[in-house]
Amino acid sequence: MKVYTHFITITALLLAASLAHAQTEPAPPPDTGGPETEDVAASNWERSLRASLTGTQASYRNWSQGGTDNLAILGTTAYTSEYSKDRYGYRLDINLRYGQTRIGDGDFIKSDDRIRIRNQASRKFRDERLSAIFNVNFESQFDKGYENPIPDEGEERILISRFLAPAYITEVLGLSYKPVENFRMEGGLAMKQTIVSDTDLSPRFGLSEGDSFRNEAGFSLLIGYERRIMENIYYSGYVETFTNVNRDLKYTDLLFANEITGQINRYISANVEFVLAYDRDFIDELQVKQIISLGLSYSFFGD
Repeated sequence: MKVYTHFITITALLLAASLAHAQTEPAPPPDTGGPETEDVAASNWERSLRASLTGTQASYRNWSQGGTDNLAILGTTAYTSEYSKDRYGYRLDINLRYGQTRIGDGDFIKSDDRIRIRNQASRKFRDERLSAIFNVNFESQFDKGYENPIPDEGEERILISRFLAPAYITEVLGLSYKPVENFRMEGGLAMKQTIVSDTDLSPRFGLSEGDSFRNEAGFSLLIGYERRIMENIYYSGYVETFTNVNRDLKYTDLLFANEITGQINRYISANVEFVLAYDRDFIDELQVKQIISLGLSYSFFGD
């Protein structure tokens, strides 16, 4: 459970850093009962931190219909920090996920794994629907992943990923168009770095054997949409692409992510996630991920 220890440690550090930052913010002047002035202003920072823990468990003994014992657990952390003053803005999003599953008396195997960090600095134009943006993004995973997580008898598991193998860093300099609050388009010139810390895995991610780093220049496009479907049920989704200017269009990386979140009460939430990905460096077929979860959820601060 070493990976779960890392996951909890990072979540605790995010909470501690956010609380420390909150304590450094100056307190507003006392209310004198008079009219408000420009000096009595709200903080330029908005932050939120939400953590959830979901799981399933089933056990069967002498059950006539049969069944297999299983146990699954998934932890998630979502942190957002946003700064806005005049025409300038900055936003940090950190999304961490890690889950494991055990079927019968077998070993625990990874069921979900994500490290995703997004930074964006922006400056609005006179038409505030338009902004100049600069993004720096990072994506990787915590733990080892296998092509055959439950091998047949006598078969060895085939490693296909591990921490920082791969990891992706992307920088984008471009424009953002946000005509309404829940819709945005972003695009611009981009650089993408692929890191593979285990060089035995390099060929799986389009690198030459023995190489651990690749840099690409290209274009990036993102279209995002958010909507409240009904009370306490929210949808968020986005399509993101990266096109290398030196390669054929069929090598364009594509990510289409969709998530529906329902807050049943203060402590219980449900989540549906559906993701499509296409990365020809890894496989020339569509990658699909679908997760439905129900469990405990708590917001430390923010929404």
